[in-house]
Amino acid sequence: MTWAILDIENFYCSAERVFDPSLRGVPLIVLSNGDGCAIARSAEAKALHIRMGAPMFQIRDVVKRHGIQCRSSSYELYADMNRRFNAVIAEFTDTVEIYSIDESFFRLPVLPSGLGDVEMAHRVRAAVKRSVGLPTRIGLGPTRTLSKVANALAKASEKVWDGVVDLHDEGLRRRLLAAWPIEEVWGIGPALAKRLRPLGVRTTGELAALPAEVAREVGTVVLERLVRELNGIECSDFEPEPAALKSTAVTRNFGEPVRDVEALREAMVRRAVRAAEKIRNQRLQASRLIAFAHGSRFKPNAPSASRVGRLSPASNDPRVIAGMAGRMAEAMFEVGAIYTKCGVMLEGLEQEARGQLDMFAAPDPRSPKLLAALDEINTRFGRQTLRLGSEGMGVKAYDTKRALKSPSWTTRIDQVPVAR
Repeated sequence: MTWAILDIENFYCSAERVFDPSLRGVPLIVLSNGDGCAIARSAEAKALHIRMGAPMFQIRDVVKRHGIQCRSSSYELYADMNRRFNAVIAEFTDTVEIYSIDESFFRLPVLPSGLGDVEMAHRVRAAVKRSVGLPTRIGLGPTRTLSKVANALAKASEKVWDGVVDLHDEGLRRRLLAAWPIEEVWGIGPALAKRLRPLGVRTTGELAALPAEVAREVGTVVLERLVRELNGIECSDFEPEPAALKSTAVTRNFGEPVRDVEALREAMVRRAVRAAEKIRNQRLQASRLIAFAHGSRFKPNAPSASRVGRLSPASNDPRVIAGMAGRMAEAMFEVGAIYTKCGVMLEGLEQEARGQLDMFAAPDPRSPKLLAALDEINTRFGRQTLRLGSEGMGVKAYDTKRALKSPSWTTRIDQVPVAR
C-alpha cells in the first residue's frame, strides 16, 4: 500500500465559493475572529500581495482599490465541508487519517510496477470536485513524509503535475528532492534548518543523504526517522484515530466591550456550553474548569481575572459546566471595569465512564438521554436550536464580530440555498 495525502486548495476560500458563485475568479480573503486579520487568501488575493495574517486596518485601502471580497470565518461550514470530503475519500479506501481541517492521509494500492496509482488519485480528486465542489491536490509516496513532500510539489507546480505527484520512482524522487528546500519539508522548522545548514544540508536531497547517526545527533530520533522516511523507509505507525485531547478551550473577543455582570455571565456561559459540546463530541469529560475575563491590554488598569474549579465527578454536561462558569464570571466581575474578552478552558480530560467517581455526588440518571437528545436536535437542525436559558437568546452585542459571514449553507435548515 502507498500513502496518499489530499489537501484542499485555499480551503476556506474554496468552501465559500462552493455556494456563492460570485466569489469565483475574484480576489477573496477570509477574516479571523472579530474580522481582524486575513487568515485565508485566494490565489487572486495572493497575487495582490495580501500576506497571511495581515491586519484588516492595514490592508483596507488595497481591499477597496482592487475590489477584494471579504468574508468572516464560518467554522461551521468548514467543519462540515471537511466531513464531506473525507466521506468521499472513504469511498476509495478503508484507511483515512484526518491530519487537519483541510488535509487527510489515506491509503491506496501500489501498482505491480511499484509506482503509486496516479489514475486512482485523479479519480479521488474528480469525485471530491463532483460531490463536494472543492479543488484538491494529492501527493503519493511510500511514506507519509514523502507523500507530504509530493503534495507540496503538486501545490508548487500544479500546471506541470496536474494536481498529483508520485514519489515512488527513486530516480524522479532524487531529481525533485535535489532542488526542494529543506524549509519546505514536513517537520523542519526554521531553528532546525539553521542547525542543518553548517552541515551543508540545504535541500531535501541533501537531508535524505544525511547519515542516520548525524541526524539523531542534530535533531534527536525524530529527525533520524524523518531522514529514513525520505529514503522510503516507513518509521511511524499509522494511528487511525487522532490522539485524545488533554485540554480544550473556547475563548473569544467581544464584538462590543462588556460593562455589566449579566452580559459577562451570559457570554461566559455561551463559551462554557460550546466547550462542553466539543468534549462531548469526542466522548470525553473534564475534571477541571478554568474561566477568565480581561480588558484591552492597550488600556491602563485594564481588568484581568481568572478562576479555577474542580468538576467532581468529571463531566461534559453543559448544565454543570456552564453553571460553574457563570458563577465564576460573577465572582471575578469588577464594578466599573470594561471587559473585551472572556474564555473557558477544560482540563483533565478523560474518556467517559472512566473517570474517578465521587462517593458524595449523586449523578443525574436522566443526563445521558437528555444530552443525547440535545446533541441530536442541534446536529439535525443547527447549533443552538436547543440551548440553556442562561445562554440568552439571539445575537448579542458582545458576540464575536462576524459582520461579513456567509449564510450557514449546510448546517442550518433555514439558510440552505434554494434553486429557483
